[in-house]
Amino acid sequence: MISFEVSEKAIDSFKNEWGLEEAQYVRIYAKYVGEGSDAFTIGINASATPIDPALVQFIGGFHFFVEKTDAWILQDGLLQIDCNENGIFSSKISY
Repeated sequence: MISFEVSEKAIDSFKNEWGLEEAQYVRIYAKYVGEGSDAFTIGINASATPIDPALVQFIGGFHFFVEKTDAWILQDGLLQIDCNENGIFSSKISY
């Protein structure tokens, strides 16, 4: 099962710092960062349009989506998207 949450702080950052407009699509995807067991992390792309989504979720005025080709990185877990003084970040909690 794919699931994610987006905090109010992250929504505010998407609006005010990223300059996203209401109802814009935000892609959550598997991002290659290097070799080894932690070779992939979660990426966020605010200039993407869904092609073959596994999930589209409307949160805080934005459509967050995961393509079927990236769904494996979120399988059996909850992705939490939040914001702090350093910006937007994500963390995955496995079930």
